Amino acid sequence: MKIALCNCHSEINKSGFHTAKRQYTITKTGRLPKCINENSGLTQAWQADYYWTHNDSGGSNELYMIDKRGYIFDTLFVNDSKNIDWEELTKDDQGNIYIGDFGNNSQARKDLTIYKHKNNTTEKITFRYADQTDFPAKQRIFDCEAFFWFKGNLYLFSKDWSNKHLSKIYVIPDKAGDYSVSPKDSVFLKSPVTAADVSPDGKEFALLSYGKIFTFEIVNNEINFSKPKGCIKVGRNQLEALNYTSNSDFIMTNEQRKIYTVVKKSK
Repeated sequence: MKIALCNCHSEINKSGFHTAKRQYTITKTGRLPKCINENSGLTQAWQADYYWTHNDSGGSNELYMIDKRGYIFDTLFVNDSKNIDWEELTKDDQGNIYIGDFGNNSQARKDLTIYKHKNNTTEKITFRYADQTDFPAKQRIFDCEAFFWFKGNLYLFSKDWSNKHLSKIYVIPDKAGDYSVSPKDSVFLKSPVTAADVSPDGKEFALLSYGKIFTFEIVNNEINFSKPKGCIKVGRNQLEALNYTSNSDFIMTNEQRKIYTVVKKSK
């Protein structure tokens, strides 16, 4: 599938971003091996400069530890889980890894799940969209490929396939249970959201789309779209995964298995 990569003009005009591309250097650092042929998530591993990733729908229920060159150093089996459509990874401050099995291109799933895993123990967080009444939905707005953990909650960002181009925030507690969730906020983003992460200092979060990174300021520990910051046009085909490597820099991967760093230039 070819993706038309556009500039940030629409988001600048409608959502209040400013362009930030010139502030960053984008470098290809490696390529994932063929056994990770459809990666779709990244999160920090146990040590610095190593990351967990995984395959997309229908893959095995395993996570792979990689570095920025794409070399595999470890494999983590996620017991009591199934990879129906794994789309994203995040981690909390206690070392729990959360795996988002919530891909919903068909708009028909009723088994949306987040696995919470640590020390060979896996718990399930299940949820439904309170505003979805039809299966499949008539509007293609009930898909998700992006989330992160922040201060006891999981923040999910919808992938809008409609012509409204709105990404919505849904909030779920990080504890096992079954939840009905309603949107808390929305923002216009012209291309669909495929990944999300929060900065190590908790002052910023970022959304990845096809060819762009959008950053938002976090004020009073509240996750919303009220403080849009930068729109970084990064290109590099269909991007699928994103992780902060510092409070200003990122690592990201695309569907062609390529790995890139996005580093802010020093003044």
